[in-house]
Amino acid sequence: MLSFSQFMTEHVLSIGLNPEHEKYREQYRNDIHDILRNSYSGIGGYSGISSGSEDESKSIHNDISNSAMKVVVRKGKVSAVTLYKKQLGRKSIAVGTDGTKRGKLDFMKTAAEDNKMKRSWAEVSGAPEAIMRKIGTPVVPSSEAEKLLGKKVRIVDKERYRRKIGSHSHEKVIMGYPQKP
Repeated sequence: MLSFSQFMTEHVLSIGLNPEHEKYREQYRNDIHDILRNSYSGIGGYSGISSGSEDESKSIHNDISNSAMKVVVRKGKVSAVTLYKKQLGRKSIAVGTDGTKRGKLDFMKTAAEDNKMKRSWAEVSGAPEAIMRKIGTPVVPSSEAEKLLGKKVRIVDKERYRRKIGSHSHEKVIMGYPQKP
């Protein structure tokens, strides 16, 4: 349970999910943009678009404008964010943290809540995959990937597949609770 002082400095905003939180989309837009840009810079860029480019920035802003989000704010600063779109339920399309230990714990907390409520799914690899495995999020067999994504994939094993994102091939795992097509 959070202490009173922790409660007063931590807020989980459900932008696009809770109408009362919609006003925060613009207030935290630049923080969310910077977190996503930094989080994807190590893997070539957001959504397969060249890292640091104007096109990448436009894509991030477009997703901020059109996605539901869970945004954790501490002392007025965004520490973690998850973007969702409606695709066979609630699909997580992007995640990021401010890089701090607290930000990573905040992401883990929102991911654990999604897992507990069985309310979302995602294509993951790297750190988000490790976190989702740690909290017990179920893996969806790779044989279901093409049907769920509506995109061509190359099966690697019973869990993993490869697909092209931008101009690069990425190995992914689907985890969570997609609704059946």
